[in-house]
Amino acid sequence: MEDINLIKEKYEKFVISNLNKENFNNIILFLFKENCNFIEDIISDYLDLFNIPYEEFVKKYNILNKKYDFEFLERACNDMNLFEEFYNI
Repeated sequence: MEDINLIKEKYEKFVISNLNKENFNNIILFLFKENCNFIEDIISDYLDLFNIPYEEFVKKYNILNKKYDFEFLERACNDMNLFEEFYNI
């Protein structure tokens, strides 16, 4: 994983300060259960997704997963830009 200082430099202070430990952990566990093997990359590049409330994150994930024929994570592994769609749902 990237050095925490590099991650801090990438994001506005409010993104980091708004992180809720329980919500963050719930999303990580959810991704783990979905067999996501690039969670560290998501944290590094899309930390702000962890500020989405867990229930809302899961709803958005399910919508995107269905849109991509239940292969969202497989496709996102090759194109992390797909996570941008979380902001438009």
